[in-house]
Amino acid sequence: MDVLYIPQLDEIGTGGDGEGGGGGSGGVAARYRILRRVPEDGVVNLTDRAITRIDITSDVGPLRLVVPPEAKGSARDFFVRLVITADEIPEVTFAAPAGEAISFEDVDGDVFRCETGVNVFAFTETDGGIFIVNRKQIDIDLEVEFDPCGGDLDVTSATFKLGAQYSTLPKPTMAGHTFAGWFTEAEDGVKVEATDRCKTGVVKLYAHWEVYVDPFVDAICAARNLTFFSEGDSPWFVDGDGAARSGPIGDNGSTSLTTTVQGAGTLSFRWRTSSEGSYDFLRVRVDGSEASSISGESGWLDFSLPVSGTGSHTVEWAYTKDGSVSNGEDCGWIDDVVWTPAEG
Repeated sequence: MDVLYIPQLDEIGTGGDGEGGGGGSGGVAARYRILRRVPEDGVVNLTDRAITRIDITSDVGPLRLVVPPEAKGSARDFFVRLVITADEIPEVTFAAPAGEAISFEDVDGDVFRCETGVNVFAFTETDGGIFIVNRKQIDIDLEVEFDPCGGDLDVTSATFKLGAQYSTLPKPTMAGHTFAGWFTEAEDGVKVEATDRCKTGVVKLYAHWEVYVDPFVDAICAARNLTFFSEGDSPWFVDGDGAARSGPIGDNGSTSLTTTVQGAGTLSFRWRTSSEGSYDFLRVRVDGSEASSISGESGWLDFSLPVSGTGSHTVEWAYTKDGSVSNGEDCGWIDDVVWTPAEG
């Protein structure tokens, strides 16, 4: 699929009609005007040396695009940008100017296949009066705003390429809740995944939340005074013996179980590993600093972890692997977690 550079609005000279003028000095960026056209009785007249944008937001019925008249001494070259947010995709046909006959030659199989979202087509006339038709990728930036809906989020907006996959989307947090994803409305709406393509009509996304249900606390913390979290591609889980077990990971991988304690005190727990000794470890960290680790066929071991300082502290148990070899069950376990705050 060919790549077409479509100039941004601020790169195009002022003047003319539509969204941008074509009167700037020479160069690629000034070559094409971006024009917005509304169908009248289902008809849109295209413009040579321009990108004609047509928004289809409701059922407009069949759409007829009229090819611009031939200009003496030059071949016609124009683009059609269909932005379809309607539920139904209309039938699109092309019409020749009065007294002319036109023909098309497709250079790729999906040139006339429209999808909901953004569709860009390029038409270039050959010396023989035949239009070569290419479906094009586009290079237009779209800013999307993010509303965390009560959660915490470091960024408020991000820029994506229109028609391309989002690739990555920010992840907000909210105490006591699980992030359910980004949606097009604050309530209900359509869920937007990182693998979806950026569309013109989606300029704001809203975070949806679910009350967090801790799957670990009943199994590994009898006092139920802590909340445990594990996320990622291979999270921890409660095994058949009622202990928290690290999820399966590959070489150079890592998977973590975390909790938060308040103020100073002592965190005691039992832990064990079945791993490649001295290479694959179960580590415990407090606020990012490693406090201890075990490896190999350790058996169950008791451990007490002193925590000092005011405020909240993040405790992380991380099972980590080196670049090769797996021994034993290749995992770590945590059980019988007890948090005892310091007196006073």
